[in-house]
Amino acid sequence: MFFEWMECRFVRVVFIVGVLSVVLSCDVGYCEDVSDEMRFKSVPTTVKAHENNSVLLPCYLETSNNDGANSIRLKWYRNGAEFADSGPPLTPPPDRFRLWENGSLEAINVQPQDTGEYMCEIIRPEPWAPVRQVHAIEVLHPPSIVRLPENGFLEVKLGEEVQMTCKADGVPQPAVTWSSKGEIMQLRDSRETLTFTASDRNLAGAYECIAANGVGEPAKAEIELNVIYPPELMSTRSWIHTAPDLRVQLECKVSADPQAVVTWLKGEIPVTLDQRVMPLVDGDKHTLLIRKVLRSDFGFYTCRATNDLGQGEVQIQLSGVPNPGVFKRTDDKNLESVNSYTLIWEVDSYTPIIEYNLWFRTYKEMGIHKPDWTKLTIPTEHNSNSGHMHSKLYTIKGLKEKTIYEALLVSRNRYGWSKPSPILRFATVGADLLEEIITPLQTETDNNIIPMDVTNTSAAISYVHNYQRKLFTLAIILFRLI
Repeated sequence: MFFEWMECRFVRVVFIVGVLSVVLSCDVGYCEDVSDEMRFKSVPTTVKAHENNSVLLPCYLETSNNDGANSIRLKWYRNGAEFADSGPPLTPPPDRFRLWENGSLEAINVQPQDTGEYMCEIIRPEPWAPVRQVHAIEVLHPPSIVRLPENGFLEVKLGEEVQMTCKADGVPQPAVTWSSKGEIMQLRDSRETLTFTASDRNLAGAYECIAANGVGEPAKAEIELNVIYPPELMSTRSWIHTAPDLRVQLECKVSADPQAVVTWLKGEIPVTLDQRVMPLVDGDKHTLLIRKVLRSDFGFYTCRATNDLGQGEVQIQLSGVPNPGVFKRTDDKNLESVNSYTLIWEVDSYTPIIEYNLWFRTYKEMGIHKPDWTKLTIPTEHNSNSGHMHSKLYTIKGLKEKTIYEALLVSRNRYGWSKPSPILRFATVGADLLEEIITPLQTETDNNIIPMDVTNTSAAISYVHNYQRKLFTLAIILFRLI
């Protein structure tokens, strides 16, 4: 019984404290009716409207129970700042807004700047506290773009970071996509700022940003990217065959931004320019024209280009030695070649060929140690033909039956030995090789592929040319000192 009596007393105390709290709250003017929010005839909402439309924001209570909680004053706030007051004193809303007698706020011909949060506050007589309801207006308008840089031109050095921005505005907030050279860039998300490294000068060009939000037409802006870089040079031929009294052109293609200054050198000495030797320029193609070649013109030339960002160069050799020989297919001439094989080759040389060295050996597809090469020295016949294409037919005898061979050729004129020809693979009757195979020459440092004498000859020619170039350079320096 004692515990039941204590429980009853505790319940009574809690009830009395609750009643006193309500009464005290009402006495200081903060008596809240938890059902007030439910007595609004509207619910908080966000109104999306197109520009120049009208919007009505309601703000009045359901007072059918006539409990004395009617409004005595009404205020409107926009983004937290007082916007209108029914008074006293009366504060009318700005132009294009109208405050109705029932407390509703009408926005007429809404504009983008009208977007924001609108809160109505109903002030009631004591002991009733004010009640509030929040609405929002979103004035839909098409996207717009402000690009950075504003002039639409961005210049960076090769390897630097690129950063371009298209600041998009609109309601709802637009999504931004990017395209380059007419193709949409596959980005993981919508982004206003595009950042990447200018690792390749070909990244230069026009970049377009497109902002779309489903209202009106998408907005577009273009930014032109220019990537500046040191000179890059390319030559279609690094070795040119010629002869005295001929006309020859050494060409190099120069790409650079800013534009490069191009200089031609022989060895390390600038080429002396005159009516016989003169430079020509056609766009990005630079040519050194030698109208009438002298023997002293043979050697290594450098096309050197320089701009503010650096320097580039490419080397071209002008030589009188023959071009590498070229084997011609002779399958039809060797249909019954059991122990022999007939070869035909051509050599391009302005100067008569003195002799050929033909190297051959049996072909071994696998393995480190391959068969040794056999060298045949083949003289040339006197040829009254004044052309520069020299042909030769030669039959190798004493070959093995049903065997595959490989061969290469070097030729010599008065200026020295040519570089080796591509390798020819051929076979005597019965071997498993359907037709002759001509393959490019493999690395010259692999003596298992190229005969030692051939590599030594090439090395000797290179050494002589380099030695001559050094002597020429030293003579020029001494002449200037004298």
